[in-house]
Amino acid sequence: MSKTQRRGKQVGMYFARYEKEDVALRLVELDGRPAFAAYVAGAAQPAYFILLAFEHGRVTSIRDFRYVPYLVAEATFTLLDGE
Repeated sequence: MSKTQRRGKQVGMYFARYEKEDVALRLVELDGRPAFAAYVAGAAQPAYFILLAFEHGRVTSIRDFRYVPYLVAEATFTLLDGE
């Protein structure tokens, strides 16, 4: 498993890469946890998920499953962003 740790401004650089791609991130609840569903090029279903962990109101962990797209087929999630 590849694991990279970023802090402060480096976290912003992580999300900046999505600005360069045709990916829309939508807030979802995935197995009872907050996550982003990544929709590529306007697709109806997400291509992958990004799990978020919080502690004291701050994000403490981001697990990006971009290279594990088969998880989407079995995932149960609920959109939380109002659409």
